[in-house]
Amino acid sequence: MAEIPKGPIKIGVVMPTTGPIAYDGRLTLNGIEMAVNEVNKSGGIKGNKIELFVEDSANVPATAVAAMEKLVGMQKVTFVIGDFGSSCTLAMMDVAQRSQTPLITPISLAPKITEMNNKWMFRGCDNSAMIAKAFTKWAVNDKKVRNWAYIAINTDYGRGSVEAFNEELRKLGGKAVFTEYFNQGETDYYPIVTKLKASGADALCLFGETVDLSRVVAQFYEMGLGGKMLIMDPTSGTFNEKFIELAKKNADGIVGASRFVASIPTPAAKKFTADYKNLYKINPEKYAQAGYDCMKMIAMAINNADSTDRSKVRAALATINYSGPQGKASFVSKNQLQIDEYIVAVKNGGIVVIAGPISSK
Repeated sequence: MAEIPKGPIKIGVVMPTTGPIAYDGRLTLNGIEMAVNEVNKSGGIKGNKIELFVEDSANVPATAVAAMEKLVGMQKVTFVIGDFGSSCTLAMMDVAQRSQTPLITPISLAPKITEMNNKWMFRGCDNSAMIAKAFTKWAVNDKKVRNWAYIAINTDYGRGSVEAFNEELRKLGGKAVFTEYFNQGETDYYPIVTKLKASGADALCLFGETVDLSRVVAQFYEMGLGGKMLIMDPTSGTFNEKFIELAKKNADGIVGASRFVASIPTPAAKKFTADYKNLYKINPEKYAQAGYDCMKMIAMAINNADSTDRSKVRAALATINYSGPQGKASFVSKNQLQIDEYIVAVKNGGIVVIAGPISSK
């Protein structure tokens, strides 16, 4: 006899729906809502519909913690999806552990999230270290990029990404010759780009989100650096239609790594892309895909556990074997999702796969 009580299955979401990365947060929420609609239309989980409770973190750690507390304490959710920024996710992890509520981030890349031995924390995407392993192999060995420049957001994600990439670079004989950090929402990058000119870098490596990076790239070209070095966005904050709209022709030629882009030529990716575009009128990118897959994995875990008990659902998710738009995925040690990476580029206003999949192990 099923343990799932009759009635809605409550799932919480903490995502920035206001503030400087609201656009990116909304893309993730699109994927989550699409997955919920699919599950509910097919009869729910053993006859029970999923009910979403969405809280806005505005990408502020203290706000994210308050949202997590509300979802766990007041709404009594079975599971929480969140957050977008690594700093917010790191702040929420203590609430997850204390309340014994499973928490999965679909986006946050800071490696330390899954290095803190918190069994209630899952990462439903790659991390900076995994991306670094795959992308640096290609950039250093195939593209001969030896001298790297970084312009990165001054957050756990940005700093953690620079550290992870430098570790892999050293192994391959590359080196960082320039590193500068910026604060979220900045508009003036001219001082940083002026210093970049004299760095001797072969390529510029960016870590940030859609709107901020569109400004960096615009000012890079305004300062006459177009064609002087390869622009790389390994964690693919620029690989979406909004960035291409903002950057226009300056987006062409940017290369990066991503676990998903709409042009992956597999049946699962094609179906997801067609269904998403029909619903939202734009192509999906990895934020939407990650939100979608995390929600689908949670639904599968609840179904497998035959329960909404948080502990049983957590255990079921840890042993899941899932296949989605990005391919096959399962959790390895420390609840980190193991998936491969694709090397992608912006070409003629579209996003194309140029290599891969490449193992991130």
